[in-house]
Amino acid sequence: MSVRAESFRRAAMGSAFRVALVGASLVLLGNNAQAQIQESEFRAADGTTYQVLVAANLGGGAELIRVTTLAGAIAGAGSCAATGDMSGDPTSAIGGVLPPLMQLHPYASIRRTAIVIPNDISEINFVSTFGGRVTLGTGGGALNVCLNAFDCMGQSNVQALTTLDQNSGGVPAACIAEGRQAACDGSNLRDVFAFGLAASGTPPICTTPDNVTVNSTVCAPTPADGFSLLDGQAVVFIYNSSLSASGFAIAAGGFGITSDGINNAACPANSIVSATGDNDSQSAPPPPTPTPTNTSTVTATNTNTPTNTPTATNTVTSTFTSTSTLTPSSTATNTNTRTNTPTSTETPPPTNTRPPIPVVPSPTSPAGLVMIIGLGGGLLWALRRMARVK
Repeated sequence: MSVRAESFRRAAMGSAFRVALVGASLVLLGNNAQAQIQESEFRAADGTTYQVLVAANLGGGAELIRVTTLAGAIAGAGSCAATGDMSGDPTSAIGGVLPPLMQLHPYASIRRTAIVIPNDISEINFVSTFGGRVTLGTGGGALNVCLNAFDCMGQSNVQALTTLDQNSGGVPAACIAEGRQAACDGSNLRDVFAFGLAASGTPPICTTPDNVTVNSTVCAPTPADGFSLLDGQAVVFIYNSSLSASGFAIAAGGFGITSDGINNAACPANSIVSATGDNDSQSAPPPPTPTPTNTSTVTATNTNTPTNTPTATNTVTSTFTSTSTLTPSSTATNTNTRTNTPTSTETPPPTNTRPPIPVVPSPTSPAGLVMIIGLGGGLLWALRRMARVK
């Protein structure tokens, strides 16, 4: 979504939510034509919020807008503006939050551009991927604004960013003003970001909150605080810090200033001729990034496929079993072969060589005499034994 139509659609949605979500109001007194600040809110995929303020097609005799109050918060923000027709009529404007339920966004988490002049102020485009990119103007002269340099890679005319405590680029340092009450806002006491006032502390707190211009009169001098946007100029504020799951609201308040003294109320140059206030609110951005990322990872199932098929483990087990079985088989075979071979070879020779009749020695030979003596001794022993038995 990077078309101007999307900006108008979001602005319309924000207008529909103003009363329901942030209690904003716009009150006009008399028939004086109003010079309105044009405010657009864009949400990036990671939750980063871009607040674009534009001064364009100013009416009511104003040639510029003096922005005196600004706000951004996750819990809501509101604005109001009221002015009369004649010199001296009361006029008021504010854009802020209602504490304690509404709290200004952390001061140190906000960045801004300098005041810029796009080549076509009516053309504001937005790319929501990652940290987002706002494009002001068209063609090669278009200005690109990104919180992260990565999101502006390859783009031309990338605008530098600065913190709120810097006085540069046509915008003075900001401070936090607490408890400001505008006539158009009833009894509400709002906290706001103000500009160009003395401050102290971290974050800087405006030393004298009453010096923040939220109430004045028609034809009064241009407020000393705030910053000016001439017709055709713009400035971008960027809110960051873990906003991906949160809605976010923005608001601004200021006064239309005549620079040439030509206006219906016959106010002199450099005086107030109108009041302006605007706010917008957007819900948390949809989570397109987590959805496709998680789907592609789970679909691939790279981890489950190799892990659940451990073929190598089964192969190793069967190999060990086969090896241990073969070893005892070969040992038994070698032992049997060696035993059977000498037994079958030695048996036939003694069987074939043995004489059928034993040889008896001669009685006259020494062996014969020994044999006769032995036989006689044996016979004598036998006779004695038989006599004992009787």
